[in-house]
Amino acid sequence: MAGAVRENEQAWTVQSPRWSHALEALHSISFAERVLPEYLRGRRWFGGKAQTLRSVQVLKDLPLGDAGHLILLQANYLKALPETYLLPLQCGEESRDPDSIVAKYESDEGMGVLRDALEDESFRTALWQVIAGEERLCCGAGELVGICSADFKARSKEERQPLHSRVLKVEQSNSSILYGDLFFLKLYRRPEAGENPDAEVLRHITEGQKFSNVPGYCGVIEYREQGAEPRVLALLVKNVPSTGTAWTSTLITLARLQNADDTIGGGQLERARLLGMRTAQMHLALAAEAADGDFAAEAFTAEYRDSLCQSMGKATRRMMQLLEQNLGALNDEAAELLLREQEILRRHATLMERPINAKRIRIHGDYHLGQVLDTGGDFIIIDFEGEPGRPLNERRIKHSPLRDVAGMLRSFDYAAHTAFAQRTERAEAWVEGVSDAFLSAYLATAKGAAFLPASEQELRMLLDACLLEKAVYEVCYELNNRPDWVGIPLRGITRILDRKAGR
Repeated sequence: MAGAVRENEQAWTVQSPRWSHALEALHSISFAERVLPEYLRGRRWFGGKAQTLRSVQVLKDLPLGDAGHLILLQANYLKALPETYLLPLQCGEESRDPDSIVAKYESDEGMGVLRDALEDESFRTALWQVIAGEERLCCGAGELVGICSADFKARSKEERQPLHSRVLKVEQSNSSILYGDLFFLKLYRRPEAGENPDAEVLRHITEGQKFSNVPGYCGVIEYREQGAEPRVLALLVKNVPSTGTAWTSTLITLARLQNADDTIGGGQLERARLLGMRTAQMHLALAAEAADGDFAAEAFTAEYRDSLCQSMGKATRRMMQLLEQNLGALNDEAAELLLREQEILRRHATLMERPINAKRIRIHGDYHLGQVLDTGGDFIIIDFEGEPGRPLNERRIKHSPLRDVAGMLRSFDYAAHTAFAQRTERAEAWVEGVSDAFLSAYLATAKGAAFLPASEQELRMLLDACLLEKAVYEVCYELNNRPDWVGIPLRGITRILDRKAGR
């Protein structure tokens, strides 16, 4: 029977290596309840590992010519809402890369495999061609649509020809393809219906030429179906040569300082200042006057502040529940923080005490050292998707850009405590130095911007609220994913509370 599991070989049977039979297997109960769930759970980009995965069903089969298929899957959980994932597939007799195998199958014609199509260059070329050729491919009730930017369209026909490509083997929540070291394509493994903030923000910044320290927007592949919002499946941008992320380069720098007398040198302060300046320039670009209402600045209304307080309070109570559940495996810091729940909630409530005289704008939304490329002499900011755990509509809400500032300050804290491990004093000395340099440069560059509170007291209150919000989120994340790391955000919350209390 199509899709039947062979226990002893971990192989799955379909009628033949033809796509029609592979599709039949994909729709079978065996694949839905066992094969596809097992495959997804082993993928780095699968975000539902903390949930009980009940079944995986095929939603759409989107043929990409003869090169392969883009399959939209629905992951069904026991106690969570379903999620949609994207799986590029080919069916054949073999696969050079064992990690690309989704399922083995056999038939009267012999053994074959269902494999991740990204491993095949012809498939990667087909993705390129959809964008470069602005193709429209019919796929049942819908269509795949290639859209390219005016800048990319203006390139000569030769410059838009397919380039040699390779898949980047990096640990991330999406898949990445490099075309001739000139262009970078991100394939979204969890494409959501609606406006994709990553593509939206890059297009807005690039086409308005407001800020050059981001990868240039080149185009997207959308799936469209009548009566439904489009889904962006892939984003093409200009590739930015770099030495890696600022997270990696920071850890390398800190490793060199392990046995040095001077914990922080002038070079590190200069880099922190440059990053602060670039961060402010990003926010100034996002705050620039725009006819597009999706980017027009908005006021801190009482309704927004109330919603923010409610959200922060809910996250705090969730953190306290997780701390109580894990208390036996945690140290005294967790027990002490459990006693300070009301103190945290009172901090959130300060947001409602008086109007906040600042504007809300679109922000990065998931800003940290890992979202910044280090070119050696400058920084390029990437990945404007926002926090992947939040629904897409929430990731497009306008907030104070101090949320991004808080994210970077917390990232400095993570880097120092990761590098210096138990040497807390050295870690905190480094964090204090680079944080002051970053924040001073940020505020100097953004001085007078409508998104910054005019009074220093109001600015500090709002920044502390954002820092608390971020650290609470981090505690919950670490308890669910990396319990050994939870001490970093726990200490961060304690420092914020003590500093405000003057202790």
